[in-house]
Amino acid sequence: MSTITLSSETMQELTFVAQTQATSADDLAEKAVQQFLRQLEREKIKREVKTFQQRHDELVERYLGQYIAMHVGKVVDHDADFQVVHQRIRQRFGRQAILIRQVTESPERVLTMRSPRMERSLP
Repeated sequence: MSTITLSSETMQELTFVAQTQATSADDLAEKAVQQFLRQLEREKIKREVKTFQQRHDELVERYLGQYIAMHVGKVVDHDADFQVVHQRIRQRFGRQAILIRQVTESPERVLTMRSPRMERSLP
């Protein structure tokens, strides 16, 4: 276990909130840090997606049909097999957030989601 030092004001606020949530300050701090780290990962992936879209024409010329792994705006791996790229990326970068996406003719993936429609029957 590691120790993190917080200001006394932050610790007081954390302790107060933990009491209102019926949990410990340690558990609350752990959850908060985990949430923060997940948010950083989401932001990194958003930046990578933006770079992927900006460089799409160049990527199509070189990697059409392949899966690429993008890290800090650079292609760090590619292969026709997603699992192969994924495995190599995990070995090389561990659990870091790395964008892995197939290069297709269109830079945007189109997802169609159907939602149920509520209808009221009249008597």
